[in-house]
Amino acid sequence: MGQKGPRSAASPGTGQVSNPFLGRLLYVEDNAQIAEITCLMLEDTGLDIVQASSAEEALRLVDTQESPFDIVLTDVVMPGLSGVQLARRLNQRWPNLPIVLVSGFSEELTMGYGAQYELLRKPFTRGALFDCLQRHLDGSIYQHA
Repeated sequence: MGQKGPRSAASPGTGQVSNPFLGRLLYVEDNAQIAEITCLMLEDTGLDIVQASSAEEALRLVDTQESPFDIVLTDVVMPGLSGVQLARRLNQRWPNLPIVLVSGFSEELTMGYGAQYELLRKPFTRGALFDCLQRHLDGSIYQHA
């Protein structure tokens, strides 16, 4: 089942603004180690993080959540449905929902996976992740209409 990530303020002395984002993020990653590292990167964002380990679990989660998500961050290559298939299904229901694909494989670029959605390449830094979130969340939280 999905888990909500912890919210915390920035560490004292870092000089970073705590909780730079608002909203709910659905994070889909089948590799537990990568998911753990990414969730650690997301700790200080202020986002309410719900995690799924497969596209199928993510689809079940969106149907059971009381409020919609503001952004989706999903791995591309997973057993079962791919992140691209998940993105397309979610965008059928919520056409304006920002979805970011995450992949370490260069083949996706040549196959056009990144054409409709932003592609965040693994391994990524915390700064690259924050820049990506800012492009999609800054000043305009997804409208759930």
